[in-house]
Amino acid sequence: MAEKDQKKGAAQVGLWIRVGPDLAMAELVRDLKQVFFVINGSKYERNMHAFEVRGPAGDPEFREKAQALYEFAQANGMACIFRGDAQAAKELGADGVLVAAPADIAAARRIFGEDGIVGLACGLSPDLAAQAHDAAADFVTFSSGEGKMPGPEALRFWSMLSDKPALVEGPLTNDYVAYYVQNGASFIDAGDYIWSHGRGVMQGTVNMLHAIDLALEERQQAKKQ
Repeated sequence: MAEKDQKKGAAQVGLWIRVGPDLAMAELVRDLKQVFFVINGSKYERNMHAFEVRGPAGDPEFREKAQALYEFAQANGMACIFRGDAQAAKELGADGVLVAAPADIAAARRIFGEDGIVGLACGLSPDLAAQAHDAAADFVTFSSGEGKMPGPEALRFWSMLSDKPALVEGPLTNDYVAYYVQNGASFIDAGDYIWSHGRGVMQGTVNMLHAIDLALEERQQAKKQ
């Protein structure tokens, strides 16, 4: 997921799949099996996709469900991230954590070690992105925080500053994938689109991966010109 985890044969841009906190396990596992089936049937040798479970880490029922979902996702090649407290993320079995403040990065690194994945939620702030870079975060996220799609300015700034991954968060559809890929996105927030697709989660996943492939082809062609 982070630069150190991107391996030869993986796509340059991946999906970010988010679930929770209201987890109806039977239906969720059924749908995730379909999503992972599509992802693992792609042309790439390795995945570059991430899975996040949101919810209250202090709730015993949530913890049990989250641990099971992370284990399931990891078995299907997903990088698993928990948003919030690093110690809770470690106990849930996640591969890394997304923290909310630059000051939390060092503590998260101590908990997860050099092989763990530590990211910073930057909102739309280039200043926070710069602090993430200085603190050696493995990735950043950009979001308007208002249920809207973020503008590209902070993403462009990060792309000039670092070659580490950036997630764009918001109610994205496949129609907007190319725009964000062209502006430097490494991960696309695909959950809303996939879970609500009228023809089911498999079709939603297929559409998103196809949009990423087209966007990467366009980006490659642009570099050649």
